[in-house]
Amino acid sequence: MATYTKRAVSFLHAALLPLRRLWYGVRRRYRTLRIMPAASRLLGPQYVRSRDAIEIDITYVCNLRCNNCNRSITQAPEKTHMTVGMIEDFVRDSIAQGKRWRVIRLLGGEPTLHPQFGMIIEALRRYRQFAPRCDIQVVSNGFGKAVQAVLETIPGDVTIENSGKDGQRIQPMFGPFNLAPIDDPAFRSVDYVNGCSIMEECGMGLAPTGYYQCAVAGGIDRLLRGQQGYRSLPADDDDMQELSRNLCRLCGHFRDGHMVPADLRPPLLDTPRSETWDRIYTDWKKRRRPLRATEKAAP
Repeated sequence: MATYTKRAVSFLHAALLPLRRLWYGVRRRYRTLRIMPAASRLLGPQYVRSRDAIEIDITYVCNLRCNNCNRSITQAPEKTHMTVGMIEDFVRDSIAQGKRWRVIRLLGGEPTLHPQFGMIIEALRRYRQFAPRCDIQVVSNGFGKAVQAVLETIPGDVTIENSGKDGQRIQPMFGPFNLAPIDDPAFRSVDYVNGCSIMEECGMGLAPTGYYQCAVAGGIDRLLRGQQGYRSLPADDDDMQELSRNLCRLCGHFRDGHMVPADLRPPLLDTPRSETWDRIYTDWKKRRRPLRATEKAAP
């Protein structure tokens, strides 16, 4: 029965492939028109940051060096951790604003490598006294004995999303993060306020340098001296549009604007990088000074 079901699913997938290609082709063409300034003025941003989901990058330390990492941990590694105080401020601000998060996701880097990981988990579990339905998730690469040992200590009421990576640098399913749209003539006249689906589907972001429309933007800003993040949780009527205009122009995810299934795009086996990213990494290496996360990030 299992073999029959698997064959049926495989047949259905193959039969629907032309239709799926057509659908994503239409979405690509629509995206091209939707991000133009005239459409943006008429319709507003295509995507807006989430109000009920947040991704928190608690550390930029990782035990892997994956190519095309969208937190630049391979390209620009540094030992920067978020303070427990920032998590406590986040919880306090969330309660003060009446924020009942649907989901809070802990990422990095590899979140289990934060030296105070357990304290962070407990601070978020205490938040559940205010928002008992909140799903707290830990997103881990699952690689190595140290990471696995910490995963085993996570309480049962915390969801673990384990990607089970095997230590390989090449991650074919990743996207070309380091192809800055601003370097492509096709994107030089668009309105970057449109963002991409990450800030809706994955959530807004909290990084050691503050709050952003998505966590990827926080990873970009750390390379730009980390001056743009909000120092406190934004109100729900704030779309953080200026951050989108400033940071999405550098992010390769803006190019598609939405997730394209792996079977509809070629595997990424190299590390493409546009000239702006070459300059950003060169400038970062010259400074080579890790940011210091404080109780309140700089505005």
